Amino acid sequence: MKKFIIILVSILTANAFGQKKTENLQAISEQDTIIKVVHVIKYKGGKKPAYFLNGELINQSILNFLDPNKIENVKVEKEDIEIENTKYAGKITIETKNNYKPNLISLNELRKKYTTVQENSVIFQVDNEIVDGDPQTYLVDKNYILKIIVNKLETPDVTLIKVLSKSEGNIKKSNEIIIRGDTIH
Repeated sequence: MKKFIIILVSILTANAFGQKKTENLQAISEQDTIIKVVHVIKYKGGKKPAYFLNGELINQSILNFLDPNKIENVKVEKEDIEIENTKYAGKITIETKNNYKPNLISLNELRKKYTTVQENSVIFQVDNEIVDGDPQTYLVDKNYILKIIVNKLETPDVTLIKVLSKSEGNIKKSNEIIIRGDTIH
C-alpha cells in the first residue's frame, strides 16, 4: 500500500510539473574529463494536498515512515480545499487497520528522547534520504522504527542521526553478518 501511495503521489506530481525531454543531452562515459555538477532546486510553488491519517490532519512526511501492511484504505479527492486559512490541492485520506494505532513522534522529539545530541548542527536521515524539512513537524511512527544510528562527524559540531524503518530491506540487512567483506545469511 505504501508503494501505491508513493506511485500515486509521483504520478500526480509528474503530471503537474513534468518537463519536455531535451534532445541535445549527451551520454556520460568513462572518458569524460569534465566533472558534471548538478544543483538541486526544490520547486516552491503550487499547492500540495492535505493529508489525513485516521481523520487527523498530518504532515506528508509520515508517508515515508508508515507501515504499509497496516494501511486499510487510501482515498484521494482532487477538489481544492481550505483548512484553517490554508489552501490545499486536494485531500488524501489514509485509514489504518482497526487494530493498529500509529505512535507519531517528530524527529526533534525523537532526538531529545532517545539521544544526548543537542539541537544545533543535526542532520537527519530517514532510511536513505536526507530530511529536507522541519524536524519539528517531520513525523515518524515509533512502531515502525528499526534502529536509530547517531554518527558524530569529524566536522566540528555536526551529528548525523539516521532513523531506519522496519522495511523488509532494512530488516534483511540488519540480519546479515559480514566477515572480512563476505556476507553470511
